[in-house]
Amino acid sequence: MFLKRLFLEFFFISSLIFLVFFYLKLFRDVVKLRRKDNISFGNAKNPKLERAIRAHANFIEYVPLSLILSLFLYFHNFLILSCFSIFLLTLGRIYHKRGITNEEEKKEKFKFRMLGMRFTTYSFYCSIIGLIFYLGQMLFLLIQNQ
Repeated sequence: MFLKRLFLEFFFISSLIFLVFFYLKLFRDVVKLRRKDNISFGNAKNPKLERAIRAHANFIEYVPLSLILSLFLYFHNFLILSCFSIFLLTLGRIYHKRGITNEEEKKEKFKFRMLGMRFTTYSFYCSIIGLIFYLGQMLFLLIQNQ
């Protein structure tokens, strides 16, 4: 039991570290394109910069709430669900970045971007299931203690 918990905690924390470095990579991609084309604000109708900005912004829009939900599950000992949730989130963000930064994504019928958003949504669903289990556990304990 201890090794299982240790493995799950290692996986969860490693995923958090990966997501931080992935965020920094998205940030650096935007900065690199801004410096290359000397664009200090907006995207100056540069499609590569616009896609890099949207990949970065989309990460910022979805990851914080998903991490909060995963951390809630983690700290309430729903480690399997929290690890599954953060794994789906990580996959989703990788696929989404691959799709949105590809200027030829229309030819691929937005396959990677849609897959990325699907995995991200599944991450939320996984967390919601964990929260429902947690609420059920609380109600059971409340009823039992009356």
